[in-house]
Amino acid sequence: MSIDWTPLADLIETHDRFLLTTHVRPDGDALGSEVGMAGLLRQRGKDVRVVNSSRTPPRYDFLDPQEDFFEHFGSLANPADLADREVAIILDLSAWSQLGDMADLIRDFKGPRVVIDHHVSQDDLGALFLKDTTAEATGTLVVQATKALGGTFTKEVATGLLTAIAMDTGWFHHPNTKPSTLRTVADLVEAGAPINEIYSQLFERSSLGRLRLMGETLTGLKTVAGGRIAYATVTRDSVERSGAIPQDTEDLVDFTVSLKGVEVGMLFFEQSRGGIKLSLRSRQGMDCARLAGLFGGGGHRAAAGATLPDPLDESIERVLAAVQQTLNIA
Repeated sequence: MSIDWTPLADLIETHDRFLLTTHVRPDGDALGSEVGMAGLLRQRGKDVRVVNSSRTPPRYDFLDPQEDFFEHFGSLANPADLADREVAIILDLSAWSQLGDMADLIRDFKGPRVVIDHHVSQDDLGALFLKDTTAEATGTLVVQATKALGGTFTKEVATGLLTAIAMDTGWFHHPNTKPSTLRTVADLVEAGAPINEIYSQLFERSSLGRLRLMGETLTGLKTVAGGRIAYATVTRDSVERSGAIPQDTEDLVDFTVSLKGVEVGMLFFEQSRGGIKLSLRSRQGMDCARLAGLFGGGGHRAAAGATLPDPLDESIERVLAAVQQTLNIA
Protein backbone atom coordinates (compact mmCIF):
# COMPACT_ATOMS: atom_id res chain seq x y z
CA MET A 1 0.00 0.00 0.00
CA SER A 2 1.51 3.31 -1.08
CA ILE A 3 1.01 6.49 0.93
CA ASP A 4 0.76 9.90 -0.70
CA TRP A 5 3.01 12.07 1.49
CA THR A 6 2.03 15.31 -0.26
CA PRO A 7 -0.37 16.46 2.52
CA LEU A 8 2.42 16.08 5.08
CA ALA A 9 4.82 17.94 2.81
CA ASP A 10 2.28 20.78 2.55
CA LEU A 11 1.94 21.00 6.34
CA ILE A 12 5.71 21.10 6.75
CA GLU A 13 5.94 23.83 4.14
CA THR A 14 3.29 26.03 5.78
CA HIS A 15 3.92 25.51 9.52
CA ASP A 16 6.88 25.91 11.84
CA ARG A 17 6.09 24.51 15.30
CA PHE A 18 5.35 20.80 15.59
CA LEU A 19 4.31 18.53 18.44
CA LEU A 20 5.07 14.79 18.27
CA THR A 21 3.53 12.21 20.57
CA THR A 22 2.87 8.48 20.78
CA HIS A 23 1.05 5.88 22.82
CA VAL A 24 1.25 5.09 26.52
CA ARG A 25 4.02 2.68 27.54
CA PRO A 26 6.01 3.55 24.41
CA ASP A 27 8.00 0.78 22.76
CA GLY A 28 10.87 0.81 20.29
CA ASP A 29 8.68 1.49 17.27
CA ALA A 30 6.98 4.43 18.96
CA LEU A 31 10.14 6.08 20.27
CA GLY A 32 12.29 5.29 17.25
CA SER A 33 9.64 6.70 14.92
CA GLU A 34 9.58 9.90 16.96
CA VAL A 35 13.35 10.19 16.60
CA GLY A 36 13.07 9.73 12.85
CA MET A 37 10.20 12.17 12.35
CA ALA A 38 11.78 14.81 14.57
CA GLY A 39 14.97 14.50 12.55
CA LEU A 40 13.11 15.03 9.29
CA LEU A 41 11.31 18.10 10.62
CA ARG A 42 14.40 19.66 12.16
CA GLN A 43 16.29 19.22 8.90
CA ARG A 44 13.62 21.49 7.45
CA GLY A 45 14.29 24.07 10.16
CA LYS A 46 11.18 23.30 12.18
CA ASP A 47 10.73 23.75 15.93
CA VAL A 48 9.86 20.29 17.28
CA ARG A 49 8.83 19.09 20.73
CA VAL A 50 8.41 15.39 21.49
CA VAL A 51 6.03 14.95 24.42
CA ASN A 52 4.72 11.59 25.66
CA SER A 53 2.25 10.66 28.36
CA SER A 54 4.58 7.96 29.69
CA ARG A 55 8.19 8.26 30.73
CA THR A 56 10.79 6.75 28.45
CA PRO A 57 11.69 3.21 29.59
CA PRO A 58 15.35 2.87 30.65
CA ARG A 59 15.79 0.28 27.91
CA TYR A 60 15.56 3.06 25.31
CA ASP A 61 17.67 5.71 27.01
CA PHE A 62 20.33 5.33 24.29
CA LEU A 63 17.92 7.12 21.92
CA ASP A 64 18.12 10.21 24.15
CA PRO A 65 21.68 10.31 25.54
CA GLN A 66 21.42 13.98 26.58
CA GLU A 67 18.02 13.40 28.21
CA ASP A 68 16.55 16.41 26.44
CA PHE A 69 14.73 14.83 23.50
CA PHE A 70 11.71 13.06 25.03
CA GLU A 71 9.57 15.19 27.35
CA HIS A 72 7.17 13.70 29.87
CA PHE A 73 3.73 15.30 29.85
CA GLY A 74 2.85 16.55 33.30
CA SER A 75 6.37 16.98 34.64
CA LEU A 76 8.37 18.55 31.80
CA ALA A 77 5.47 19.83 29.70
CA ASN A 78 1.88 20.96 30.24
CA PRO A 79 -0.93 22.30 28.03
CA ALA A 80 0.08 25.93 28.56
CA ASP A 81 3.65 25.14 27.47
CA LEU A 82 2.37 23.55 24.29
CA ALA A 83 -0.16 26.22 23.30
CA ASP A 84 2.14 27.52 20.58
CA ARG A 85 2.29 24.19 18.67
CA GLU A 86 0.77 24.48 15.18
CA VAL A 87 0.67 20.82 14.04
CA ALA A 88 0.36 17.63 16.09
CA ILE A 89 1.79 14.41 14.66
CA ILE A 90 0.64 11.23 16.40
CA LEU A 91 2.83 8.22 15.75
CA ASP A 92 2.19 4.49 16.08
CA LEU A 93 -1.41 4.61 17.33
CA SER A 94 -4.94 5.24 16.10
CA ALA A 95 -6.98 5.07 19.32
CA TRP A 96 -7.91 7.70 21.90
CA SER A 97 -7.36 5.28 24.76
CA GLN A 98 -3.72 4.84 23.79
CA LEU A 99 -2.95 8.55 24.17
CA GLY A 100 -3.20 8.41 27.95
CA ASP A 101 -2.86 11.79 29.63
CA MET A 102 -2.22 13.43 26.24
CA ALA A 103 -5.74 12.60 25.02
CA ASP A 104 -7.42 15.79 26.24
CA LEU A 105 -4.70 17.99 24.81
CA ILE A 106 -4.99 16.29 21.41
CA ARG A 107 -8.81 16.53 21.50
CA ASP A 108 -8.58 20.27 22.13
CA PHE A 109 -5.73 20.88 19.71
CA LYS A 110 -6.63 23.74 17.37
CA GLY A 111 -4.26 23.00 14.53
CA PRO A 112 -4.03 20.10 12.08
CA ARG A 113 -3.59 16.61 13.49
CA VAL A 114 -1.71 13.91 11.59
CA VAL A 115 -1.67 10.19 12.38
CA ILE A 116 1.16 8.02 11.02
CA ASP A 117 0.45 4.42 11.93
CA HIS A 118 0.35 0.77 10.83
CA HIS A 119 -2.23 -0.70 13.23
CA VAL A 120 -5.50 -2.18 12.00
CA SER A 121 -7.81 -0.70 14.63
CA GLN A 122 -8.74 2.97 14.36
CA ASP A 123 -10.76 5.64 16.15
CA ASP A 124 -11.94 8.90 14.63
CA LEU A 125 -9.16 11.17 15.85
CA GLY A 126 -10.21 14.03 13.61
CA ALA A 127 -6.86 13.75 11.86
CA LEU A 128 -5.19 13.28 8.51
CA PHE A 129 -4.45 9.54 8.46
CA LEU A 130 -1.25 8.45 6.75
CA LYS A 131 -1.61 4.76 7.38
CA ASP A 132 -0.47 1.43 5.94
CA THR A 133 -1.57 -1.68 7.84
CA THR A 134 0.73 -3.85 5.71
CA ALA A 135 3.85 -2.08 7.01
CA GLU A 136 5.84 -4.01 9.59
CA ALA A 137 6.40 -0.89 11.71
CA THR A 138 5.54 2.77 11.90
CA GLY A 139 9.28 3.28 11.58
CA THR A 140 9.01 1.89 8.05
CA LEU A 141 6.50 4.61 7.20
CA VAL A 142 8.80 7.30 8.61
CA VAL A 143 11.56 5.88 6.40
CA GLN A 144 9.24 6.24 3.42
CA ALA A 145 8.27 9.78 4.42
CA THR A 146 11.92 10.77 4.83
CA LYS A 147 12.75 9.49 1.35
CA ALA A 148 9.65 11.06 -0.22
CA LEU A 149 10.31 14.44 1.36
CA GLY A 150 14.03 14.51 0.63
CA GLY A 151 15.25 14.06 4.18
CA THR A 152 18.66 12.76 5.24
CA PHE A 153 19.32 9.64 7.28
CA THR A 154 21.78 10.92 9.83
CA LYS A 155 23.27 8.45 12.31
CA GLU A 156 20.76 9.58 14.95
CA VAL A 157 17.78 9.22 12.62
CA ALA A 158 18.99 5.88 11.26
CA THR A 159 19.51 4.55 14.79
CA GLY A 160 15.99 5.50 15.82
CA LEU A 161 14.39 4.02 12.72
CA LEU A 162 16.36 0.78 12.85
CA THR A 163 15.31 0.42 16.50
CA ALA A 164 11.69 0.96 15.47
CA ILE A 165 11.74 -1.69 12.76
CA ALA A 166 13.83 -4.18 14.73
CA MET A 167 11.54 -4.13 17.76
CA ASP A 168 8.29 -4.48 15.82
CA THR A 169 9.68 -7.44 13.88
CA GLY A 170 11.08 -9.18 16.96
CA TRP A 171 14.60 -8.49 15.73
CA PHE A 172 13.59 -9.69 12.25
CA HIS A 173 12.12 -13.09 13.15
CA HIS A 174 8.38 -12.31 13.26
CA PRO A 175 6.22 -13.18 10.23
CA ASN A 176 5.98 -9.50 9.29
CA THR A 177 9.67 -9.50 8.31
CA LYS A 178 9.87 -9.21 4.52
CA PRO A 179 12.70 -8.93 2.00
CA SER A 180 12.00 -5.21 1.83
CA THR A 181 12.43 -5.03 5.62
CA LEU A 182 15.99 -6.26 5.36
CA ARG A 183 16.75 -3.97 2.44
CA THR A 184 15.53 -1.00 4.50
CA VAL A 185 17.65 -2.10 7.45
CA ALA A 186 20.69 -2.39 5.18
CA ASP A 187 20.13 1.21 4.05
CA LEU A 188 19.93 2.36 7.68
CA VAL A 189 23.11 0.52 8.61
CA GLU A 190 24.87 2.13 5.66
CA ALA A 191 23.61 5.49 6.94
CA GLY A 192 25.36 4.90 10.26
CA ALA A 193 23.01 2.92 12.49
CA PRO A 194 25.31 0.71 14.62
CA ILE A 195 23.25 -2.47 14.51
CA ASN A 196 25.43 -4.42 16.94
CA GLU A 197 25.40 -1.61 19.49
CA ILE A 198 21.64 -1.22 19.15
CA TYR A 199 21.16 -4.93 19.85
CA SER A 200 23.39 -4.70 22.90
CA GLN A 201 21.52 -1.68 24.24
CA LEU A 202 18.16 -3.40 23.79
CA PHE A 203 18.87 -6.97 24.87
CA GLU A 204 22.03 -7.06 26.93
CA ARG A 205 21.33 -4.48 29.64
CA SER A 206 18.56 -6.12 31.67
CA SER A 207 18.26 -4.95 35.25
CA LEU A 208 18.36 -7.49 38.06
CA GLY A 209 14.72 -6.59 38.75
CA ARG A 210 13.68 -7.45 35.18
CA LEU A 211 15.47 -10.80 35.29
CA ARG A 212 13.89 -11.66 38.63
CA LEU A 213 10.45 -10.66 37.32
CA MET A 214 11.02 -12.74 34.21
CA GLY A 215 11.89 -15.76 36.31
CA GLU A 216 8.86 -15.40 38.55
CA THR A 217 6.55 -14.84 35.57
CA LEU A 218 7.80 -17.92 33.72
CA THR A 219 7.59 -20.02 36.87
CA GLY A 220 3.88 -19.22 36.96
CA LEU A 221 3.26 -19.95 33.25
CA LYS A 222 0.10 -22.01 32.73
CA THR A 223 -1.24 -23.95 29.76
CA VAL A 224 -4.79 -24.99 28.91
CA ALA A 225 -6.60 -26.72 26.05
CA GLY A 226 -3.99 -29.45 25.77
CA GLY A 227 -1.16 -26.95 25.50
CA ARG A 228 -2.68 -24.90 22.69
CA ILE A 229 -3.07 -21.85 24.95
CA ALA A 230 -0.50 -20.48 27.38
CA TYR A 231 -0.72 -17.51 29.72
CA ALA A 232 1.23 -15.80 32.46
CA THR A 233 0.43 -13.10 34.98
CA VAL A 234 2.33 -10.16 36.42
CA THR A 235 0.86 -8.70 39.59
CA ARG A 236 1.66 -5.43 41.34
CA ASP A 237 3.14 -7.49 44.16
CA SER A 238 5.44 -9.41 41.84
CA VAL A 239 6.76 -6.19 40.30
CA GLU A 240 7.46 -4.74 43.74
CA ARG A 241 8.88 -7.98 45.12
CA SER A 242 11.34 -8.38 42.24
CA GLY A 243 12.49 -4.77 42.28
CA ALA A 244 11.31 -4.33 38.68
CA ILE A 245 9.45 -1.45 37.06
CA PRO A 246 6.30 -1.73 34.91
CA GLN A 247 8.30 -1.19 31.72
CA ASP A 248 10.19 -4.41 32.48
CA THR A 249 7.13 -6.37 31.34
CA GLU A 250 7.84 -5.50 27.70
CA ASP A 251 8.41 -8.65 25.61
CA LEU A 252 7.47 -11.05 28.43
CA VAL A 253 4.40 -12.13 26.47
CA ASP A 254 6.67 -13.49 23.74
CA PHE A 255 7.78 -16.28 26.05
CA THR A 256 4.22 -17.62 26.17
CA VAL A 257 4.36 -18.52 22.47
CA SER A 258 7.90 -19.85 22.61
CA LEU A 259 6.53 -23.06 24.14
CA LYS A 260 6.16 -25.91 21.68
CA GLY A 261 2.58 -26.49 20.59
CA VAL A 262 1.20 -23.15 21.79
CA GLU A 263 -1.05 -21.37 19.31
CA VAL A 264 -2.09 -18.40 21.46
CA GLY A 265 -0.12 -16.78 24.28
CA MET A 266 -1.26 -14.13 26.72
CA LEU A 267 0.19 -11.94 29.44
CA PHE A 268 -2.05 -10.34 32.07
CA PHE A 269 -0.40 -7.37 33.79
CA GLU A 270 -2.02 -5.86 36.88
CA GLN A 271 -1.45 -2.13 36.50
CA SER A 272 -0.65 0.17 39.40
CA ARG A 273 -3.47 2.57 38.41
CA GLY A 274 -6.00 -0.25 38.20
CA GLY A 275 -7.14 -2.49 35.41
CA ILE A 276 -5.39 -5.33 33.62
CA LYS A 277 -3.21 -4.82 30.56
CA LEU A 278 -3.72 -7.78 28.23
CA SER A 279 -1.08 -8.69 25.64
CA LEU A 280 -1.88 -11.30 22.99
CA ARG A 281 0.33 -13.25 20.60
CA SER A 282 -0.52 -15.97 18.08
CA ARG A 283 1.58 -18.34 16.04
CA GLN A 284 -1.02 -20.34 14.10
CA GLY A 285 -3.13 -17.67 12.45
CA MET A 286 -5.61 -16.59 15.12
CA ASP A 287 -6.49 -12.91 14.61
CA CYS A 288 -5.27 -11.21 17.80
CA ALA A 289 -6.54 -7.80 16.69
CA ARG A 290 -10.06 -9.14 16.28
CA LEU A 291 -9.94 -10.81 19.68
CA ALA A 292 -8.53 -7.70 21.37
CA GLY A 293 -11.31 -5.71 19.73
CA LEU A 294 -13.84 -7.67 21.77
CA PHE A 295 -12.31 -6.01 24.84
CA GLY A 296 -11.92 -2.52 23.40
CA GLY A 297 -8.35 -3.00 22.25
CA GLY A 298 -6.60 -3.59 18.94
CA GLY A 299 -3.31 -4.17 17.20
CA HIS A 300 -2.16 -6.63 14.56
CA ARG A 301 -3.19 -10.10 13.50
CA ALA A 302 -0.27 -11.76 15.30
CA ALA A 303 0.09 -9.29 18.18
CA ALA A 304 -2.47 -7.12 19.94
CA GLY A 305 -3.57 -5.86 23.32
CA ALA A 306 -6.33 -4.34 25.41
CA THR A 307 -6.98 -2.91 28.86
CA LEU A 308 -9.54 -4.74 30.98
CA PRO A 309 -11.43 -3.14 33.89
CA ASP A 310 -12.08 -6.36 35.82
CA PRO A 311 -9.88 -7.90 38.54
CA LEU A 312 -7.17 -10.32 37.46
CA ASP A 313 -9.03 -13.61 37.99
CA GLU A 314 -12.16 -12.38 36.22
CA SER A 315 -10.11 -10.99 33.34
CA ILE A 316 -8.33 -14.30 32.84
CA GLU A 317 -11.64 -16.17 32.86
CA ARG A 318 -13.24 -13.83 30.30
CA VAL A 319 -10.30 -13.83 27.91
CA LEU A 320 -9.74 -17.59 28.12
CA ALA A 321 -13.39 -18.17 27.27
CA ALA A 322 -13.12 -15.87 24.24
CA VAL A 323 -9.91 -17.52 23.04
CA GLN A 324 -11.34 -21.02 23.40
CA GLN A 325 -14.45 -19.99 21.50
CA THR A 326 -12.31 -18.47 18.76
CA LEU A 327 -10.28 -21.68 18.49
CA ASN A 328 -13.46 -23.80 18.64
CA ILE A 329 -12.34 -25.50 21.82
CA ALA A 330 -15.20 -27.00 23.81
